[in-house]
Formats: sequence, structure tokens, C-alpha cells
Amino acid sequence: MEALFELLFRASVSLIVLYALYWFLLRESTHFKANRYFLLLSLMTSLVIAAIPVQYQVNVQATANETVAEFTGIFNHNIEKTNSNSIKESISLTSILFLIYLTGASLVLLRILIQCRKPILIISNSKPKKINDCLIHENKVFNSPFSFFNRILINPEYFKQNEIDDILTHEKVHIHERHWIDLFIIELLTVFFWFNPFIWLFERAIKQNHEYLADEGVLTRGHSPVRYQALLINRLMGTQVIGLANHFSSSLGPTRFKMMTKEKTAKRKLFRMMWGIPVLAILLVAFAEPDYKQETKIIKSEALVSSINNADNILITGKVINEDGINMPGTSIILKGSTTGTVVDKDGTFELNVPKSEKMALVISYVGYKTIVEKINPSDKKVHFNFKLQKGVISIGSKSMYLDGDVPPPPPPPVPEMSNSDKPVFFIVEEIPHYPNGRYGLGQYVKKKTSEFKSTFGKKLSGKATVGFTITNKGEVTNIQILNKDNDLVAKAAKTIAHEMENWKPGAQRGKKVPVDFAMELEF
Repeated sequence: MEALFELLFRASVSLIVLYALYWFLLRESTHFKANRYFLLLSLMTSLVIAAIPVQYQVNVQATANETVAEFTGIFNHNIEKTNSNSIKESISLTSILFLIYLTGASLVLLRILIQCRKPILIISNSKPKKINDCLIHENKVFNSPFSFFNRILINPEYFKQNEIDDILTHEKVHIHERHWIDLFIIELLTVFFWFNPFIWLFERAIKQNHEYLADEGVLTRGHSPVRYQALLINRLMGTQVIGLANHFSSSLGPTRFKMMTKEKTAKRKLFRMMWGIPVLAILLVAFAEPDYKQETKIIKSEALVSSINNADNILITGKVINEDGINMPGTSIILKGSTTGTVVDKDGTFELNVPKSEKMALVISYVGYKTIVEKINPSDKKVHFNFKLQKGVISIGSKSMYLDGDVPPPPPPPVPEMSNSDKPVFFIVEEIPHYPNGRYGLGQYVKKKTSEFKSTFGKKLSGKATVGFTITNKGEVTNIQILNKDNDLVAKAAKTIAHEMENWKPGAQRGKKVPVDFAMELEF
């Protein structure tokens, strides 16, 4: 829901800015076709900018080892996925706003469907006449003639009048230039943006511009301007029936008559539309989102023993499985304090040839599992290990999410380059799951939800709760459970916060997405 509201907000801001640009620079221009495309592109651009914001990458070094064993024994992987209806006892403000939004959208959609009903029934129940390549349906339901998609609906009384050619020419312009496409788009958008008054201003501007185009089309076909304007005045009392129709008498007023006789706007003034480029640039920058990318690298921290002959090396072999006996390919095997390492193969085995040293140890790591540190006897020439990885839980403290306050973390300094050497350099390719915008984004989300709960429950909501959950290989939040709590109320609040989180960026071990367990402490 929050993602939907954010999209609607961004699109609404774009609609306001682009309509203001049209109003101040293009509204009185006689370049009606150019104005038509500008209005349509403004609508489409607003949606694109809102739905696909520009992202700029911020590299953040991940904590090298966050996996802890504190909750490993009590974390349950066999519980059913939590149902939101059993979590929440009260309706949050977000839910109320969403309900209001849906109600408004439903009413606007219902209005459009009701308006379309009669024209559709008339078209389906009557046989059209073909006049001047136009399909015309006679009816006595509507007094004012109008075009509906590629059909013209007209009262038979109009055929008894001399002005019928002017009317048909007017509606024919609407049909041939496919103005119904513009109307379909804007009417559909009013369903989603009914709360934004500028979407209705866009609708009015589009329909008014259609009438300018139709009037221009009638006059360029040799019809008398005086007789045509007199005809419009006679139809001034015609009523608008439907939003998806182009009405002959709609948008009547001094402006429409003025536009018929107004001197054509100079072509150089079309360059006013170029103001849309810096406006779009400003909107793109305003809505740009940081893409926090976490990297975990092992940088050389100790000098390895140099100039060592192969005779002084130790051959280390082994196999790595998990608690269920399944091979763990992709597991990182690192010689502690060095850049020397290898990766477990598909069959779960590995082999590593390392130089002897006084203090030697292997570090075996896999995202979501407890890291193993195994010492090596320097007197051995060949060693074989069998490692069994156990599921770990990444702990997120209640204070660690707010260390940066309300300011997102700045980009870290670049990782130092490795010195030129013939020695192998090994990088751990492990990526811990992270919330959109990283730890900062998670902190802001928790802060917002905590404030909502405090305003709802007041002083009754006090204490700590630790909620456990699993981030699947698709980034979904599942397996939500309370691992520790001070009272039932904070437990329910913590469970709700976990349930309503957005999808995370999943964890990865050497490019393969893997599920990871988390334990998040929340303090109210």
C-alpha cells in the first residue's frame, strides 16, 4: 500500500508541474496538434517517472560477519506463513486511507460505466447509416449530437436542419483524428487519480483542445465561419452526456470563438515546449532513488610467508554439507588473515594448497549459516576436513537501525587496490539480504510504523520484542515468529511490522540467491 501511495504521490506532483507548464506557456497557442501531443505525453511521462524512478548507486560495505547463534536453537522453520488478518486487531491509518482511495476510484469507474451504458445500448440495438464515410446512429435519447469512439449519435431532428453538414463534419474530424484514444486514456487516469484536481484540469484541457481541432477542421474544409459560430450559439444549451464522447456543443464559450478567429501562433513559439526538458530533468532528479549495494570483501590484513617452496605447503581437502546432509557448493574457504582461498565444488568438496605458518586457520562461510573457523596444524603436510554448516540468524539490534538518524549513509571511500603481486587474490562473493535503501531504509520504515503504533495504543505500547523471519531467495518475508517479548502487545506490533515490510533484495552466495534467517529487536 505504501508503494502505491508513493507512486500516486510522485505522479501527482509531475501532473501538477506539467499542467502548470501547459497553462502558462501553451494554453493560448493555436498549435492545437502540438498541444494535443504535449498533453498526452505529459500524462504518460508522469506515470513513467513515478513507476520507474532513476536510481544512483551507493556502495556500502556490508558487515563482515553478522550471523549469531543466539536464536539458532529456537528459530522454527516449520511454522505456517503468518496471516495478516490474525496479526492486526485494529485498522491502521494506512488501511483507512487505502479504503477511501478504493472507494473513490470505484465511484469514478462506476460513473464512467453508467455513462457508457446508454450509448452502447443505442449502438448495439440500432442499424447505422453510412453518410460521408461515417457510421451514424439515430436516437431520441440525447438532444446534443456527439461522437462515441468511431460512431456518431445524433437526434433525427438535426437531419431536418440546414446545419447538418457542419455538425457531421465536426464529428467526422473527431473520429478521423481518433480523439477517442485521448479520452479513453484520460478517463482511465481519472479513476486512479480522482483525488488530484489537476487530473480533471487535464481532462478539461484535452476536451477543449479536441474542440479547437474539430472547429479548425470544419473551417479548413470551406464551411462558413459566421454560420458555424451561429450554429454553436444555437446549441449552447446542449448538455454533456459522457466523458468518453466528443460533444458538438461542449466547451462552448468566448475562448472557443476567439480561437476560431485568432491569428495563428508563430512557429517559433513551439520552442516553448522545450521548457519541458529542464522540467523533466528536475522531476527525475527529485524522484531519483539511491540503490545501496552491499559488498563484502576480504582485504589482505597480514603479510603471508614469502618465498616458500612447494615442499613447505600444506594440501587441505575436505567436504562441506549442511545440517540435512546436502552439499553446499559455493561455500567460501579462506585462509584466515589472507587473500588465499577457494570455493566448494558442486559435489561439496574443495582443495586448497597453502603455505605453512605458525598460526593457521580456515574460515568457512556461507550466507545465512554460522561461520566456522578451523585451526590447522602446521606440522601436517596433508589435511582433510568434513564440515557441517548450521543455520545461523542475522541479528539486527534496535539501535543499529537509527545510527544514521534521518540522513542516508554517504558513499564509503573506495576499497584500497591490491598491490601488484603474483600471490592469488581471493574475494568473498557473499551478499547479505538488505531492505530497500539498506539499513537506513529499514530504520526509517520501523521508525514510521513504531510512531503509528504509539499513536494508536499510547502508553500501553511499551517494551521490547524480537521478531524472527526468513528472507527467501525471492526476497519475500516469510516464517514470521516472535523469538522474545516483554508482553503480548509489543509482540503483535513487532509481528505486524515484519509482515508489512516490502520485499528485500535477497542474499546471494556467488550469484546464487539463498534464503537467510533474521532476528530483529524492536523497542517501543
